[in-house]
Amino acid sequence: MMNQFFSKPISKIIIDILLMVGFFVSISFRHSWNNASWGSLHCIASIIWYALMLVHIGQHWQLTKSLTKWKVIRRNVITTLTSIVFILMTFSIVLFIFDIEHKSLLIHHIVGRFFGLIIIIHLIAKAKRFVRLFKHKQKEQKQVI
Repeated sequence: MMNQFFSKPISKIIIDILLMVGFFVSISFRHSWNNASWGSLHCIASIIWYALMLVHIGQHWQLTKSLTKWKVIRRNVITTLTSIVFILMTFSIVLFIFDIEHKSLLIHHIVGRFFGLIIIIHLIAKAKRFVRLFKHKQKEQKQVI
């Protein structure tokens, strides 16, 4: 039942919009990086954003599973890079959880900047598909009327 909800175009639109907003909110609080605590606005916004990314990955699970095939990787280079950097970001978060030191924060900052760049490229590359979700929703509404 829940899986059906997350696979609908409207839920994909909602998650994608929340991800875009969350991305900009998370990076706008980067000044709190120096305050390496879970109560910082950057950490709170980023935890919510990370949870939304997990939902987004779940919504595209078939593609995610197929990223182990070279043919799919070649056709989805940006998505593959995004997935790899997501794994690196997860690793840097784990480092942050277990060891809040200057070295682990530095790794997190470097990976985070690269991740931000890849996310922006991913957003641009997937913009047409995102717009198509809205067109699909409009067609559904016209058929109901």
